[in-house]
Amino acid sequence: MSHPNRAALEQALRDAGSAHHDFEQVTLKGVSDDLWAGFYSAFVLGRVGDFAKPSELNDWLTDAPAGDDWAAAAAAHVMSKLES
Repeated sequence: MSHPNRAALEQALRDAGSAHHDFEQVTLKGVSDDLWAGFYSAFVLGRVGDFAKPSELNDWLTDAPAGDDWAAAAAAHVMSKLES
């Protein structure tokens, strides 16, 4: 499996966040989705390619550090996992 470009991964995470927000508001009618990482994993893998197992990406996203720019931090975290 080839690694994604970090910028593409970060953008896919931002887009996943937007899509997930809409999913929570429209489909779940404002209820918070406890399984958010699975949604993000499916979205990101569909967007940038099959660079990790969905369960691995799910775990990496769950463990990604929080912060002002979560997408950037999560992309950095995922890239560090791929490079280790």
